[in-house]
Amino acid sequence: MPENCIFCDRSQFEERLVHEYADFYVIATLGQITDGGYVLLVPKKHISCMGALDTGQTLDALAITKQTCRALTHEYKLKQVRDTLWPITLFEHGVVGQTVQHAHLHFIPATIDITGRIRNDFPVAEIDELEFAGELWHSYKERPEPYLYWTRPDGKAMVCWNPPAPKQYLRSITAELLGRSERANWRMMDPKLDRELWSETVQRLKPCFP
Repeated sequence: MPENCIFCDRSQFEERLVHEYADFYVIATLGQITDGGYVLLVPKKHISCMGALDTGQTLDALAITKQTCRALTHEYKLKQVRDTLWPITLFEHGVVGQTVQHAHLHFIPATIDITGRIRNDFPVAEIDELEFAGELWHSYKERPEPYLYWTRPDGKAMVCWNPPAPKQYLRSITAELLGRSERANWRMMDPKLDRELWSETVQRLKPCFP
């Protein structure tokens, strides 16, 4: 276990644990930008980013992602466009922008498009549209560079390669677009309010998982 990695030490997030799988945790995050429902998918194995998962872990992560999106959509009464398009925004700091050096995929129960902001902030960075979410694994295997990963409202997955993004960049722009800039930095959020929100998230979502 790497020293001081909060995702390698279960005691650091036991209260916020929504569900445990063989190789992954679903955790209510600190710093709830939305009024609850903001969770992370975290591999138990200490790896740098989701792109570094092996084939089997990637398939498991995709299945868990679908289940988590379904649970959030149902519990938070989100409007689903069609059966295969979940109204959830996913993003990941693929090494760049991380405050915790352990892979974790963010699930925001809201439909927002951060693509334009990323293109504007990093005009010279290469941005690819992925055919499907699992393609991140193939792309990272061929190009093991830092990246930003996110989904658009139309369900497409995007990756921006090696941008000079500051820490918590995707959290910050997401909070801004949702009108919650004061919640951008999870370390600065009101701890009492945050506990109320993530506690409710755990209580509401736990029954949604088998």
